[in-house]
Amino acid sequence: MSTPTVLFVHAHPDDESIATGGTLARLVRAGARVVLLTATRGEGGEVIGEELAHLEGEREALAAHRENELAAAMRILGVRDHRFLGDPGDGAPVFRGDQGGDLPARRFEDSGMVWGADGHAHAPDSMPDAALCAADLGLVAMYVWEVIEDVRPDLVITYAADGGYGHPDHRRVHEATLAALLTRVRSGHSVPQLLTIVNPAEAVEERFDSSAPGFSLTGFAAAEKASTIADDVPVAVVEDVEEVIGLKAQAMAAHATQIMVAGEFFALSNGVGQRIDRREHFALMDVRADGAPALALPGAPFSDVLDLLPAPAPGLGVPIRTREGQGAADRAADRVSSAGAPAAAAAPASGAGAPGDGTASGAAGGSSAGVASSGRADARGNPADESWKATLGGVLHGLVIGLVVGVLGSFQHLNAFVWHVGEGGVIVPWGLVLALVLAVVGLWHMSVLYRSTIVTVITAAAISGVAYALAQPSLWPGADLVVTGSLRSLVWLFAPMIAGAVFVFATPGRRAGRTGAQRGPADAEQDSSTGR
Repeated sequence: MSTPTVLFVHAHPDDESIATGGTLARLVRAGARVVLLTATRGEGGEVIGEELAHLEGEREALAAHRENELAAAMRILGVRDHRFLGDPGDGAPVFRGDQGGDLPARRFEDSGMVWGADGHAHAPDSMPDAALCAADLGLVAMYVWEVIEDVRPDLVITYAADGGYGHPDHRRVHEATLAALLTRVRSGHSVPQLLTIVNPAEAVEERFDSSAPGFSLTGFAAAEKASTIADDVPVAVVEDVEEVIGLKAQAMAAHATQIMVAGEFFALSNGVGQRIDRREHFALMDVRADGAPALALPGAPFSDVLDLLPAPAPGLGVPIRTREGQGAADRAADRVSSAGAPAAAAAPASGAGAPGDGTASGAAGGSSAGVASSGRADARGNPADESWKATLGGVLHGLVIGLVVGVLGSFQHLNAFVWHVGEGGVIVPWGLVLALVLAVVGLWHMSVLYRSTIVTVITAAAISGVAYALAQPSLWPGADLVVTGSLRSLVWLFAPMIAGAVFVFATPGRRAGRTGAQRGPADAEQDSSTGR
């Protein structure tokens, strides 16, 4: 059984973790070969926090730092093959592809951006000479083509035509990836499936919901208007990343110059809070439609890719189902098999997709069973939400950890020795210190592993609950293990709950610099080149 290869194409370091971090982690776990291509090094990004503020405006230094952040994020997600666009690696001066000529190594740079009156990102008036969105589209596409030729992916994932929130570099990456795939069509090569990152209206609303529990404790500012563009295209794949949400949050936090993470929320340099997406949405693009723009197909099947995944890997998610219960993938397959081309009613994913010269797409031909078998559905055909299983498992795990830590700490916390200084002595409560270290390590482990307020609080409550139970002389024979009249015992009773609160509200992710609550409107207006 061959291993499927999935190529992700992103514009800047941190984009991969924010938009597709969960999918990256799940594909790695499923056994797929995952390759990340990043177009720039984020030279134009703003920098969060005073500690690293000296990097802002220093393009080379910031680029080098963000390379290290990206490498750290990839280690967290488990991605081993990462490349920068235009960099052949191994010190090679040129690419040598199937087109016959040499393509010299070059470096594309972050173009920067400005916020428009519509609340979305636009290209700035001035850009560096090597800016990605200022480069010739055909040239950028050639470099993307070289990577595709080398990687030979079964599936390519990149932005939709709107770039998520309009960033010009995101748009250029979409255009170049599409053009590169069209080059393969014209040369008679097989073409991988193409998924684009989309944001349904309900997902955008949830992401910027400042009334969500815990948001007010982050210190982030509420969005006056969502910067993400709501996409009105058929969604082919909904990837539930609940089980790897902790890895996704850690990967985002690794980009400390760009992202502040607090529990289930994050903020970029403008300090506006957003919820970390627990579901990542993708549309399927048809790049082979004869003489037509690239279209977003409503749920064409992915069985060709999923069947390559080693069992029992869940694959790439489940198809969206209509209220009538018929899979969108089945309807697309019916239309393509009967008409030989995508239905004219398919919604365009871009306003100006490049036309192809190849034959009509066969992407939707075949069974959708590979998708349907990857997740459960309720009686109406809607995908079943299994995130409660992850929470229940975390709660049970937290209870076990809390019980073990509570018992060990209670037995240990009263131990001490007297350090004689002159005629007096100082009590050194080494047992309490050891017990508190054990509790903090246990809580940190659960907080990082599950990124769940409920799990962290349950673990802390279990530790303190065990200590409280052992402080009841009526329940246990012999001397008390926890003496409530002792300062050390009182600290042991309450410290785990305090530590749990700290992990929930303060330290579950790395936060640096000013939060949204500390930044004013003038700061937001100056966020003109985020590098994302």
